Amino acid sequence: MGALNPRRRATSKTAREIAADMGLSERTITGLIAEPRADYEQRARQRRAPVIQLRLQGWTYREIAAQTGDTPAIVGRLLSPTPPQRRMGRCRTATQH
Repeated sequence: MGALNPRRRATSKTAREIAADMGLSERTITGLIAEPRADYEQRARQRRAPVIQLRLQGWTYREIAAQTGDTPAIVGRLLSPTPPQRRMGRCRTATQH
């Protein structure tokens, strides 16, 4: 669910900090300031497009990073076909072998 009045906000405060300041829940704040999913996905595609094009031209991660102002790790994440799994989700229990 997106915000009622969506817009990108430049703030240095987290939702948790804003919630504490206003006496509201973190979830309420997140719902009020959330960017609509479609807008987020469009921005993500626009960010990935030049990175993908440079990689298809044979550029290295370091060269792409220098060109885009990102780190090589960010370039790798942008080129990754699936998001990385959370570390806690990958932990094995003693019963799994």
